[in-house]
Amino acid sequence: MPNSPRHLTIEDHRQVKLLCETIWEGNDYVPETFPKWVSDSKATPMGVFEGEDLIALANLERVDGTSIAWVQGLRVKDGYRQKGYGTSVTNAIVDISRTMGIRTLWYATSSKNTSSQHVAERTGFKVVDNTGYFRLYKPYPPHAKPSPSIVPLQVNPSRLFEILQENPDLVQSTTFPLAWEFDFRSIEGLTRLLQNATIRVIIDESGRAQGVYCMITRQRKDELTAAYTVFTTDRSIFVDIISRTIDEAETLGANRAVYFLGPRATEWALTLGFVDEEFNGRQFLLYELNPAANA
Repeated sequence: MPNSPRHLTIEDHRQVKLLCETIWEGNDYVPETFPKWVSDSKATPMGVFEGEDLIALANLERVDGTSIAWVQGLRVKDGYRQKGYGTSVTNAIVDISRTMGIRTLWYATSSKNTSSQHVAERTGFKVVDNTGYFRLYKPYPPHAKPSPSIVPLQVNPSRLFEILQENPDLVQSTTFPLAWEFDFRSIEGLTRLLQNATIRVIIDESGRAQGVYCMITRQRKDELTAAYTVFTTDRSIFVDIISRTIDEAETLGANRAVYFLGPRATEWALTLGFVDEEFNGRQFLLYELNPAANA
C-alpha cells in the first residue's frame, strides 16, 4: 500500500527535480513551478514518499474568490507507476479540497494519457468537457493567405460574454478552454480565464458571430508558445482563422502554436493538409468532481 501523502515544502525541491527528470525528456514544467506552489497561499502541494524518495506528487490550486480548484501537476516516478501512488495523492487532494469547501474540482489531461484518465476515474471524476488539440512548430507550414474582406474585431471578456449570449450556437459547452485550462462560460469565468489573452471575433454582415479565437503566450526557458482557442460555425472562417494565427505566431517568433478547438473546428482541422496524423482524434479532457457530493 502507498505511504500516506504529506504536504511538500521547499526542502523537497531536490526530490521534485529527481522525480521529474525523466518526464518530457527533462523539460517538465513542475520543477520550475514548484517553488511558486510552496510560497502561494492558494496552493497545496502534496507528495508520497518511499523512504527518502518522492515517488508521486500533485498540487491543489484554489481559484481566488471562488469555490473552484484544480488538481495540477500529477506526477509518478518511473518504476512506480500502475501501483496506486497517483490515486493515493489525488485522493489526498480531494480530501483537502473538501475541507476547504471546494464545490468544483477540475482535473485536465490529454486523451493520450490513459494512466492519468484512470486516476481521474478511480478518484470519482467525470468528463464534463473536451476540446480538439493539435500543435504546429516553426518553420510553420505553407498556408492560405487571410482574406482581406474579413476584419476580426478585438473585444474584451465582457463583450465576448455578450456575443456568446447572442450566438449560443458558437460555443455550446458550459466551459471555455484556453492554454491547458478551462473556466466557466460566465462573465466571471471568462474574465478570469481571458484577462491576459487577446480575444478576436469575426462578425458577418448581418451581425452574427461566425468565429471567435483567443491567444495567450507562454514563455518557458528559451521557448515561446502561442496558444490559441478556436470556435467557429463556418469552415471557410476556420481556415481563415488558422491562417491568421500562423502568421501571428511567425511574427511573434513563437517556437510552436498550440490549438484548442471547438467541435466543428476539430472536425475541420485534419482537412487543412498540414496537421500531423498523431492529432487525429486527439483531445484535451476536462474532468470535474464535487468533493462535498463525493464524501
